[in-house]
Amino acid sequence: MNKRNRLTVGMIATIILLACACPATSLTPIAEEPTTSIPVIPTEPDIPIIPTIETSSALLRDDFSVPSAELETFSDDSGSAETKDGVYVVRSTGELWNWGASTSEFNDTVIEFDTTTTIAPANNNAGSGVICRMHAREDNSIDGYLLAISADGFYSIRSIVSSSMDPLVDWTYSDTINQGNLENTIRATCNGSELILEVNGEVLATASATADGPTSGAIAFAAVSFETGEPLAEVHYDNLVVSAP
Repeated sequence: MNKRNRLTVGMIATIILLACACPATSLTPIAEEPTTSIPVIPTEPDIPIIPTIETSSALLRDDFSVPSAELETFSDDSGSAETKDGVYVVRSTGELWNWGASTSEFNDTVIEFDTTTTIAPANNNAGSGVICRMHAREDNSIDGYLLAISADGFYSIRSIVSSSMDPLVDWTYSDTINQGNLENTIRATCNGSELILEVNGEVLATASATADGPTSGAIAFAAVSFETGEPLAEVHYDNLVVSAP
């Protein structure tokens, strides 16, 4: 595979009277025993039910049921990015990675989402994933980190400097990844120097951020076809949650 860079008690009151009959008047009568009462057990007060308040560390949530106010919409010669039919769609029409970025910037994050590649080359050699800490340079090139998978079952973590990608974890095959147009659930962590890629509940790759790499920036969903003869790729993203680690 050739991958190019880009959760009552009721009251109880029982009275027992014990009296003794005296058969002979010559005998000193036995004193009557005092009445014995069983103490009343007080009713336990009702314990009020306190409603559970759900808390969340989410910094951003988007199910794309309406046009996203956070992720960009655009279309040009390189492809497009838009909210459409309840998902966020990224298309790449060339042989370079194309992406749709967020308006907000984040420091340390955990990024969770579902991804489905809907258009790819016949051999499924197309990539999808998320860029964290994306920072744009004056020349419009970018820095950041890409945590990605491919529709033919590979994964990678890559450093981006001036839009040029270098592998921190090179493309590696895993049966954990659902291939073709099947959905995959991704959890990408960018926390300090720690980069972690989880796919469908399994950690596939970890890496360390570069010493001079960006520490904050936008997030971006990305797509690419690695086949020059079949350059079109389309990836659908859904159920985005960005949270603090």
